Amino acid sequence: MAGRLGRGMRDRTRGRIEELEGRLWKLEGQLKILQGQARRARGQTRDRLARLEEQAASRVSRVKNALTDAKTRVAEALESSRQRVEKLMRVVEPAFERTLAEARKVRRSAEEARSRARDVKEGIDAGIRAGRQEYRRRTSRSQAD
Repeated sequence: MAGRLGRGMRDRTRGRIEELEGRLWKLEGQLKILQGQARRARGQTRDRLARLEEQAASRVSRVKNALTDAKTRVAEALESSRQRVEKLMRVVEPAFERTLAEARKVRRSAEEARSRARDVKEGIDAGIRAGRQEYRRRTSRSQAD
């Protein structure tokens, strides 16, 4: 269960990171276009394109920072989750091994009990047969006398 939850969080985070990377790639493309246009522009247009270039560069910088922060948070969350799972496994695994060993003992005891029950039943059946034979022997002797 914990694995599925971790995978879901990792997949959502990976999707978000990929979305941010796509936006970053798009912004960098737009920045290159603006830089090319700024080199060819004159006067007020050049000033306006310079401002747009600065704004685009600022956005690219913010997206890069957000992406770096997101990757760091995801890595920390995954490491923390991994450590919690490992700690849990260190606690659970010995208990599981003990339970498994006890289950094996119970199974052996049950098999032994079934074997003894079979032996007792066979002994009772043999006693009943012997009793019938003895009864028949005595009754046939008493009728013969």
